[in-house]
Amino acid sequence: MREITPNELWIANALQVRDIRATLLAGATAIVDLAMEERPIAFPRDILYCRFPLLDGTGNPQYLLQTCIETVAKLVEAKRPTIIACSAGMSRSPVVAAAAIAQVKDMTLEASLLKLTEKGPHDVSPALLYDVLQAMPRLNSCQTRVNLIALRSRDPEVTVRFYQSLGLILIEEQHDQGPIHWASDTNDFVLEIYPAKSAEPIDSSTSIGLEVSEIGTLVQQLRHSGTTIVREPKAFAWGVQAIVQDPDGRSVILVDR
Repeated sequence: MREITPNELWIANALQVRDIRATLLAGATAIVDLAMEERPIAFPRDILYCRFPLLDGTGNPQYLLQTCIETVAKLVEAKRPTIIACSAGMSRSPVVAAAAIAQVKDMTLEASLLKLTEKGPHDVSPALLYDVLQAMPRLNSCQTRVNLIALRSRDPEVTVRFYQSLGLILIEEQHDQGPIHWASDTNDFVLEIYPAKSAEPIDSSTSIGLEVSEIGTLVQQLRHSGTTIVREPKAFAWGVQAIVQDPDGRSVILVDR
């Protein structure tokens, strides 16, 4: 077994963790078993045994990865002597251990994994690493996200009324001596509408995506108000989608999940 934190956290392979006597002699009081392809282990009743059957690659449900990592993080935080095991102890175990340590110590997964793998050989699956970052995005070193879109409009008041009809609350604003414009702030995402300058072209190839509710009723209301319906509501596996056109010719993709 490879010791990660003295007397508190180890990584093991399937053969090592099945040596119950050696496991108990190491002082472990909790076992986290990750190997889907291995049979469950029968430990004494006073040993905490958690089994999270993970694939060494893509295809693991996000809830399973989240629950597994959060459980190990709680054990690490409580300083409960824990062994994390998978088939070879080279991929799933170090990734889960690194993710748990990163969560407890407020590190990125990359930094935690680099430090952990200094302690011995590893063969981490890139697909598994990607899935863990998708399940636990705050562990990602890249936190860039889009938080603002500014649109230009030939007739901003008409465009503002259109987006208001989609459920957005747009407030008139002016910063210092800048132009009067309208802004909607929803879940830390800002949509701004500015008047276009006289010679400024409007890019109708831009598309905007909005999540809505009652999409069928909304599309009917838009139709009655003269809005161009580019695509009627259509059901997909992830929700119902429709595409309409705003007053400046931009496509607005509506999704009802």
